[in-house]
Parts: sequence; C-alpha cells; structure tokens
Amino acid sequence: MSQNATDVVFFDARDTLGEVDRPGHLIAYRPSTAQLLEAVRTQLKLRIGVITNLPADVTAAMGHQMVRDAVLGEKTGGERLTIGDFINDGDIITNHEASAALGHSVQKPEPEIFRYAAERLGVAVERCLFVGENLLEIMGAKAAGMRSLLKPCPPGREFAPALVAKLGQTATDSGRQFEAFFEHEHLLGERIFAAGEAIAAALAKLTEGKAPRLDPGRWTSPPVITLPDKLRRAMSYFMHLIDHFADPVHLRAEEAMVEVAIACGMDSQKTRWLVDQHEQARAYWRALDVAWGRIRTGDADDRFYALIDFQRCTQAFVELFQAHAVRENNQLYPEAGSFFDDTDDAMVLNLVSHFGPSDITPYVAMVERMEALLGGGGD
Repeated sequence: MSQNATDVVFFDARDTLGEVDRPGHLIAYRPSTAQLLEAVRTQLKLRIGVITNLPADVTAAMGHQMVRDAVLGEKTGGERLTIGDFINDGDIITNHEASAALGHSVQKPEPEIFRYAAERLGVAVERCLFVGENLLEIMGAKAAGMRSLLKPCPPGREFAPALVAKLGQTATDSGRQFEAFFEHEHLLGERIFAAGEAIAAALAKLTEGKAPRLDPGRWTSPPVITLPDKLRRAMSYFMHLIDHFADPVHLRAEEAMVEVAIACGMDSQKTRWLVDQHEQARAYWRALDVAWGRIRTGDADDRFYALIDFQRCTQAFVELFQAHAVRENNQLYPEAGSFFDDTDDAMVLNLVSHFGPSDITPYVAMVERMEALLGGGGD
C-alpha cells in the first residue's frame, strides 16, 4: 500500500457537516452531508472521524452526542438517519479530550490536536485527510503532517446539481432537496423570529402605560425614552436582516420555486396564501423601515410613538411568520415537491441559489450577535 494512501478522513463539524444553531446542537446540511458521508464510507471505503472544538460550556459528552444525533434524513421504515450511522463515537475527537490527554489546553488549528486524533485512532498522521471550511485549521492539519482539503461553506454547487432520488418521503416531507434547503433556512428564520419577539417585549416594557393623556386643547409631550445600548444595536441587526436577508434571500426564492411548481402542474390557487402573506410581511417591513428612521432621526415627541409602532409591527410580523413557516414546511413544500421529478428538483435548487448572496454565513453571524445582545442583560 502506498505511503500516501488514506485510511481515515477527519471532518470538522461546525460549518462543514452542518450549522450549530445553539450550543450543543448541530443541524446537518441536507442532503449534501448524507451524500458526502455515504460516498466516503461505501465508495471510497474509508473510516470517518470528526475533530471539533467545543466551547467551555459544552462538555465532550455533549459534543459527541451533538455530532452523533444530527439528523440527515430517514431510513426505509421511518427511522432517522443520523451522522452517528456513519461515525463511531470513539472516532469523534474534541478539544476537551485532547487537552485532558495531553495535560494542557489544545484546540484547532494547533497541529498537536491533529496528531493526537491520528494517534487516538491508531493511524499514522500522514495517512489521514482533514476536511474543513476553515483555512487556518487546514494549515494546522498540514503542519501536523496530515493532508487536508478546504470544503466550501455552506455547501454549494459541488452538491446542488446532483440528481438524487427522494430522501425520506413522508406525509409532510416530499423528500426533495429544495424542501430541505428551505427548511434549513427556516431554522435561521426561527431565530430571527425569537429575536423579534424579544425586541417587541423589551419595547413594550419601555413604553407600556407611559403615553400621556391626550387633551384636544393642548399638546402634552410624551416621556423621553432612552433605548438601552444593547437593545438599540440588536434592533439595528434585526432591521438589516429584514431588509437584506428575509426578502431577497428567502421570500423571492420561495416565490420562484412556486412558479416552477405551477408550471409543473400545481394549482396556483393553492399558493395564493403564500404570496399574500409574503406581501403582508413586506408591508410590515416597510412600516418598520419608516418607524426605524423615526427612532433614529425623529424628534423626542415623535420617537416615543415610533417605538410603539416598531413594537407593534414587529409583533404582528413575528406572529404571522411563525404560523407561515409551519404551514410551508408541512403543507406547501410537500405538495410542491410532489409535482417535481429529480430533474425539476435539481433545477429548482439551482434556481434558488441565484437569489441573494451565494453565502449566508454573514447573516448567521449577525443573528448570533443579535441574540447575544438581547440575552446579555444590562445596557
């Protein structure tokens, strides 16, 4: 066997196999991660491992469970297919375990953790390949003696055009790739909704019961409300996400998918509610843009009422789209997918990739910062 042959492929977890939407929880990319792991195991016939850095508040045991339990789809019979079906628990290496074994703190991209991972699996480091989205970690693996490969984040056209038969079709899941794509985006949307709820609640607390009693004979100024710095900054992120992510990246892509479904035979009347609710959301967002401008540049008397308008529009939008996402996931997507064959599915996935930026990673980072500002407390 060649000196340079590969025995083990180590993957990074976060942003390589999926996204971590909260500490200790990995949402796998679907269906690309399943395709990738299946090909490595059955076609390349290689052992698969994971090397991952965990934060201090996520234990090694939690990290192992996070990787193992990430859902990829469904097996025949309805049982869930997870990353754990491809990777043995003992082949998952965390920075916590490496630090304990080596007697000092170590994590990627330090070469030491890559050498430790190879040793733990009983494989020569030069017979290992590390795959990840982080260039520094790629360099660290190379410095350790591993070969390495940079993987795009999120998965792009190296997977999207592939024709794949339905995966895990159920009564509420067409099994099509486009559906998994949109449902994955909904996970980010749910975090934006939760942040919107928190912003609306904070604004309601600031303004509730403070409006002056109006006298038709004279004007009474409302109280001056000073926005806490963290709330103001969170609102700024919220508005950027609404204006630059929600509509151009998600809504317009969904509408393009619906147009293709109608061309494939779906009754257009069954999609009318989606278009109507999208327009209602856009009306709320236009109102939020006006209210946000008033908050930033208006006079003190108007700013009080602008805060109330911002709170009410945000609450209305959030309540509408929480229900909207559930109906899409469980009704619209499965029905639209029933009109697509494999070629249509690949075409739709390719089509929607042209809406908005090719990489939504910056928006994920914005959501993380917004959540931190809303949950950090204080000013």
